[in-house]
Amino acid sequence: MGLLDKVKGLLKGREEQVKSGIDTVSDKVEEKVPQHADKIDAASDKAKDAVDDLTGKDDALAAPADVPPAATTPPPATPPGPPTTPA
Repeated sequence: MGLLDKVKGLLKGREEQVKSGIDTVSDKVEEKVPQHADKIDAASDKAKDAVDDLTGKDDALAAPADVPPAATTPPPATPPGPPTTPA
């Protein structure tokens, strides 16, 4: 059993607790060095993504932020008009 397998075993079933801990730590660090808050948030997001990668969970069901949601109603149908004849 390798180190990576041991880490995966420790994370299994505790993903949300680990992510909560990452958030707590990043909040404390941001209090100490607020000028680097954007970098701390980016590192926190990468750490949580790593937890998902290690446990095999991903956010495949979540829609990406830059893609608008699908329309729930179809566009209105246009009524048929008279046939057009070539000129």
